[in-house]
Amino acid sequence: MSKLVFHKLFLFSTSEKLARCITFNDGINIVSSSQVNGTDRGKSVIMRSLYHTLGADCQFDDIWDDKNKTYILKFSIDSVEYFIYRCNRLFKFFDSEKSLLFTTVDRSELAANLKTYFNFAVELPDRTNEKLEITPAAYNYILSFIDQDYYSGTQFSSFSNLAQYANYKENVLYYHFGAFDKLYFELEKNLEMLKTQQNDLNQRMQFTDGLFSKTVDAIHGSTYTANMDLLRIEVEKAKDEYAEIVDKLSSYKSKLISLRNQKYELESTLSELKEALRNNEGDIAQLNEHICPFCKSVIVDTMELRAEKYNSTDDIVLMSNDIQQNILDITGKISAIETRYREMLGVMTAYDEKLKINTAQIDDVLKHRGYMEIRDSLLAEMGEIKQLLEGIQLQIKEVMKKQTEYEAKKKEINDEYYKLLLADKTAFGLSEIDDKRFVNIKNNFKASGSNKPIATVIWYMSLTKLKNKFNPSAIRFPLVFDSPNNAEMDDEKKREVLSYLIRNATDKNQMIISAIGFSPADFESTVGITAIPLTNEKYHLLCAEDFELYKQLLLEFCNS
Repeated sequence: MSKLVFHKLFLFSTSEKLARCITFNDGINIVSSSQVNGTDRGKSVIMRSLYHTLGADCQFDDIWDDKNKTYILKFSIDSVEYFIYRCNRLFKFFDSEKSLLFTTVDRSELAANLKTYFNFAVELPDRTNEKLEITPAAYNYILSFIDQDYYSGTQFSSFSNLAQYANYKENVLYYHFGAFDKLYFELEKNLEMLKTQQNDLNQRMQFTDGLFSKTVDAIHGSTYTANMDLLRIEVEKAKDEYAEIVDKLSSYKSKLISLRNQKYELESTLSELKEALRNNEGDIAQLNEHICPFCKSVIVDTMELRAEKYNSTDDIVLMSNDIQQNILDITGKISAIETRYREMLGVMTAYDEKLKINTAQIDDVLKHRGYMEIRDSLLAEMGEIKQLLEGIQLQIKEVMKKQTEYEAKKKEINDEYYKLLLADKTAFGLSEIDDKRFVNIKNNFKASGSNKPIATVIWYMSLTKLKNKFNPSAIRFPLVFDSPNNAEMDDEKKREVLSYLIRNATDKNQMIISAIGFSPADFESTVGITAIPLTNEKYHLLCAEDFELYKQLLLEFCNS
């Protein structure tokens, strides 16, 4: 069993020279503010930023201005520490010594790289051709976060951009529960491959049968002249297509030259910025010693010069982030065009062979003896295709037989799901929810009014229990509940929800909860509780003091 634990979250607003560092411990963490006028202190910003930094897209309020923020998260997997850096679409991943392990602006690439460290990634069929692919990282955390604005029953609404997969809910849940494991998806891929082969062979059979029929008609008829004209038209058409391929290759080549020139210019500019940053930091160091960096004379008051140098550093950092994102974008475009160029070269080779056919050869094909040879060849090919189709059909049946073995595990999961939800429904008195809604994890349910957040919380906790029981080897992500008692509930229900979460906390998952008016003395738990009080002013989560404390960390990661 692997376990991921959050340790420190750093939030930066470089343009405002503000930052905030929040420290977490393993066990239960309660981010709280005063019961009296304790709203708008930044609790939800902290909760949303955790998985946002790890690659999910959380839904911030407009006042936060996410695009102009930088996030750094320090976390561990089985006591091995890492850092992840996010600025808009740019991600960087570091080890405990702050050595860069990878960087990307591509979500698919991020998810694939994270799989190396998580040893876990949800895979789903894409909408285009239903081929399995590693999903964006948000699907890994989908059971582990509830936004305060989305306590909406059995809907995954806390992350945005989840609609790219059709009917993803069932597949995601069974994947997390271990019912759809690696072998299951290997069977899925094998079945997909076999059905593709079967479809190709059926099309080939249909095409070959059509050729056979036409050949037989040609032998017994007198349509040679018409067929001759049609074949000549086909050759002329192939010539036109060949010319189009040449034009495309020339276009791709021009684009590659242009993009590589752009990339070289950006890399040169980035190198110059890094050199400028080092020089600027050196000047700041001299000014801290009251030495003028230009004439080396002693200066008593260096405040104005230091402020100018600090502003230059901030400008360089912002420019560096933008240039790094542009370099990665251009690199992706170069790779895509190179792929299309190679594919087009393959197509051109095929057309080279096709255009070798000349009019004399066409005349030979149309001769009676040639038709007879073609007829015999087509008959042999149809027999071969038939044998291949029979073999593939047997393989498909065998794969489908193995897939039925997973149904037993799905039934076991659904039986446990029913028991867990029925027990919690009874404990909270949620009589408006029909027990039948618990029979299958595909079913949706929700409560009304003040019971809505309670129903949502017990559903998420049941999903976590199912994952821990049926997929014990999978990584355990921290459970993040944003203000579960912030709805229109009376004090008794608010306490019941917090008590339920704390009572169900275990050492298997770190738990982070935000709440108003929390006091550790009011609750008992076998797991340690860390209180994280927020005493800042409304809408002022970030502060100048933390920016000064952690600015060097930001610069170090930005320049890596």
